[in-house]
Amino acid sequence: MSTRYLKRFFKPRSIAVFGASEREDSMGGIVLRNLLDSGYEGTLMAVNSKGYDRVNGVACYVGVAELPEMPDLAIICSPPDAVAGIVRKLGANMVKAALILTGGLSLHQSSHARALREEVREAAKPYGIRILGPDCMGMLVPGSKLNASYSHVNILKGKVAYVGQSGLLGTAMIDWANGQEIGFSHFLTLGDGVDVDLPSIIDYLARDPWTHAILLQMDRVIGDARSFVSAIRSASRNKLVLVLKSNIIQDAEHRLELAPGIADPDLVYDAALRRAGVVRVETADELFNALETLSRMKPMRGERLALVCNGMGPNALATDRLLRKGGQLARLTEETEQQLLELLPPEARIQNPVDLNADADPQRFAEVTRLLTKDPNVDAVLVIHAPTRLAASVDTAEEVIKIARKTPRNVLTCWMGRFSAIAARNACNSAGIATFLTPEEAVNAFMHMVDYHRNQQVMRQTPAPIQQQNTPNRRRVGELITAAKEVGRDYLHHSEVSELLNLYEIPTANTRYAEDIAGVVECARQMGGSVAVKALHSSNVYPFSYDDSAHQRWHDLALDLYSINEVRHATTKLAYRVGELYASDQMFGFAVQQMKRGFQSLQINVGITRDKVFGPLLVFGVGGYTVDVLADRNIMLPPLNLALAREMVKRSRVYRIIAENSYQVERDVDQLSELLLRLSDLLVDLPELSTLEINPLLLNKRGLLAVDYSASVAEPGRLAISPYPEHLTEQILLKRSGRPATLRAIRGEDEPAHLEFYNRLSPESIRLRYFYSRGVPTHDELANWTQIDYDREMAFIVSAPRLDGKGCETLGVARAVTDADNVRAEFSVVIRDDLQGEGLGVILMRKIIDYCRSRGTLELSGSTLTTNKGMQALARRLGFRISYNAEEEVVEMKMLLNEPAEDWQIYRLQQ
Repeated sequence: MSTRYLKRFFKPRSIAVFGASEREDSMGGIVLRNLLDSGYEGTLMAVNSKGYDRVNGVACYVGVAELPEMPDLAIICSPPDAVAGIVRKLGANMVKAALILTGGLSLHQSSHARALREEVREAAKPYGIRILGPDCMGMLVPGSKLNASYSHVNILKGKVAYVGQSGLLGTAMIDWANGQEIGFSHFLTLGDGVDVDLPSIIDYLARDPWTHAILLQMDRVIGDARSFVSAIRSASRNKLVLVLKSNIIQDAEHRLELAPGIADPDLVYDAALRRAGVVRVETADELFNALETLSRMKPMRGERLALVCNGMGPNALATDRLLRKGGQLARLTEETEQQLLELLPPEARIQNPVDLNADADPQRFAEVTRLLTKDPNVDAVLVIHAPTRLAASVDTAEEVIKIARKTPRNVLTCWMGRFSAIAARNACNSAGIATFLTPEEAVNAFMHMVDYHRNQQVMRQTPAPIQQQNTPNRRRVGELITAAKEVGRDYLHHSEVSELLNLYEIPTANTRYAEDIAGVVECARQMGGSVAVKALHSSNVYPFSYDDSAHQRWHDLALDLYSINEVRHATTKLAYRVGELYASDQMFGFAVQQMKRGFQSLQINVGITRDKVFGPLLVFGVGGYTVDVLADRNIMLPPLNLALAREMVKRSRVYRIIAENSYQVERDVDQLSELLLRLSDLLVDLPELSTLEINPLLLNKRGLLAVDYSASVAEPGRLAISPYPEHLTEQILLKRSGRPATLRAIRGEDEPAHLEFYNRLSPESIRLRYFYSRGVPTHDELANWTQIDYDREMAFIVSAPRLDGKGCETLGVARAVTDADNVRAEFSVVIRDDLQGEGLGVILMRKIIDYCRSRGTLELSGSTLTTNKGMQALARRLGFRISYNAEEEVVEMKMLLNEPAEDWQIYRLQQ
């Protein structure tokens, strides 16, 4: 993930096109003509070994050595065998950006093509030249008058960026968008991603001021999943991000192995995208409609939608789709309904959805739309029109457009039909009003915006305070896993899993273990009552062992055994059946438990699995030995906080069962959420834990109880989302008062204390920190400050118990935000006014310096007002270089933490 030299792709001052000729089928010739037609204002050069003087009026050269100057961007359309050599020559001449449009290097081609692809990668590596492609369609940037693609048409200028992996789907999107008069800020497809990958592009676009939203079309994640999730999480905090993810990969080489316990890999992508706060669309049609909405909608005020139509049939279609999608139908105020009653004929409907009646004319449409946009209970209006003689489509559209232009609320339109509706749609397109073919499409597009805001709200929920619990014996758990791996086992025995769960305060059923039938009988006699016996062997020690109908494959159970004779008889049958299938060293004896019937228990399946792309995952849903556990499989990427855990529970069928049958719904949800938190902690603490399944987990009026469980181990896994850096926590004493405090990374649970900390800052401290006087931060701002991505930024706080003994308070904070290339981090620090002189500034700044240096950041920098003499003195004391920036009228502070190793790093530091 790196944005170095990406500016040369999107804003090149000079371009050389390799392989350009005037043949009609020449890819290079097509690209060169597109560059000329787009009005590119930089220097253009053509390169062709055949020695043309000019190509399409552009000077042509034989090779790299003959070029009068080295281009910012090289576009390579030469034959596949020549590409690596061209890249090598470009790199040797300090060219830093190459766009490869040559076909035949795709992963879907022969092994020879893959070898060529790797040759291109190796040719670029020594010189640090960035490669976009191969097998992409190129890129179009209207703001730079740049059409460096083989697209058949250029694009209009807009505020939405499109990034895809399919070139042909990209050209189709361009054609559709031009027909709708919709523009883009950037348009590109990545192809096979030899170097420049999706996270790099997302990071670049997230900082682009002309890009307000990002549309992604992707088949799969290429490269590091953590970089991908980190990039889209960061982008989605400030810009709406929508993703079209195709479900099927035809190439057998990339058909990923399913994660244990998950039948549909698409569920994993859904979980990853939801966790990142983006919205997924299911079809190309939805993507087109989303683009329509993104390009033309105003900022969302809320999700309450009002519907108006000249008939109830279309209204019913829209209402049905809205409610099925979980949308909210606006409830009109009494004042609005009274105004509608006075305006509309008696047979019209004045409640939402509003029916104007078939005799409605354009003026009635417009006036009702105006009234609805004035209603405080309405956030958006969808106008649906079916053509009649009294209300011609285009006349009605012109009247509605006048109202839509005057209101801050969103007005969406749907002109049903074709013959007379086309002119109305064209009028809306020209006016920049979102318009759709059917009521259902309009509602779907509106709900994409709603889903985005809901996802962002979940991301920004303030987690509940962390409860102080008994600290798990992590050393003992580590010993269990180490012991298993030392003897060559990739699984834990049933008794070891029971101990592991108990160490993490997950209650397990009282279980006794026996080696033979006599031992089982003795266990049953001691336990008394009805018992269950399970034969343990080398197959059922692994989690998620299901048959074709998603039931557990290895039952090997005998249930409801009341008498000793029943125990002996059933265990003998189990022993015989297992002995027929397994050798003696594959049989691990028996587990004996008391039956747990009679408490109206709900059986749940919960656990941990590991995906090849996104790493460790948490799974949750309905459980039991005889049910289809995969039918209710809810997935979430760890680590979790309590808000995310509750969200996971509430999305499941389990929650609906609890809501309908439990008399303590909140208690049950809280218990399940806390269990998911413990499993999340377990994943963070034990990266070697590959899979774990608890099935069934019983939930009843007595609480939770894990009845059956299994676990496997493997090489350490890597979370797709960086976990809380607990290892950076340390205990300190304040310099003057000797007060004990904790120096640690910030977390989402700190939001209330952080708000209190801010409110205790003086107006002068706020001005010195933010360079202007500002009010109390909003919840969204506080969420951005406290719920950070530890891969991208770090904030250390000093927290101490309150002097009155009621909780903890924040005393100071230091923050460092690192760029995507880890070249430069920008710091800030602020200390509570009443704690000046306690040495907190030095403590926090040294922590930030050490942290950034340890992760390889090259330079730490910051700026402060000229009047902030205290900060300047602290910076000098710590070794920062101090300089005055006359243009910005600030004092700049810089410290070199690590020496740059490559030319591009030196260049970036000099900027």
